[in-house]
Amino acid sequence: MQAVACFFPPTDFLNYGKPGENALGRGVLASFRAPFDFRELDPKINSFVLISEEDRILEIGRQISPVYHVTPDDAPSLIIHGDADKLVPIQQAERIIEAFKEQNVPAELIVKPGAAHGWPDLPQDLVKFADWFDKYLKPAAK
Repeated sequence: MQAVACFFPPTDFLNYGKPGENALGRGVLASFRAPFDFRELDPKINSFVLISEEDRILEIGRQISPVYHVTPDDAPSLIIHGDADKLVPIQQAERIIEAFKEQNVPAELIVKPGAAHGWPDLPQDLVKFADWFDKYLKPAAK
């Protein structure tokens, strides 16, 4: 990957909005249980069974949370996030931006004051994405 730009991403399901807040189908994401209905193949019955052990659930939560996988070779990343987002707290964007900067990955957070999870003029912000991609993907002038 050479460049990333996104809106309001969840980045750490184990610290969702505040340290220790588990959002794996819980808390603010309780109505989104299906993505967190983790299952594994039981070879004895040749069927997928629900994973219910809390330690395994937390392990999977860490595996699916991008913040735990930031490395120095990650792509330059731009995030646009509203500071009034109740579904995905802005802390999620702040947390991964901090992780990118700790690894010297170019990263920028654009905060939309008063904006929730989406805003009426969101499509206008796509220009910022285009500018970001031009900055990191456009060939250098000769």
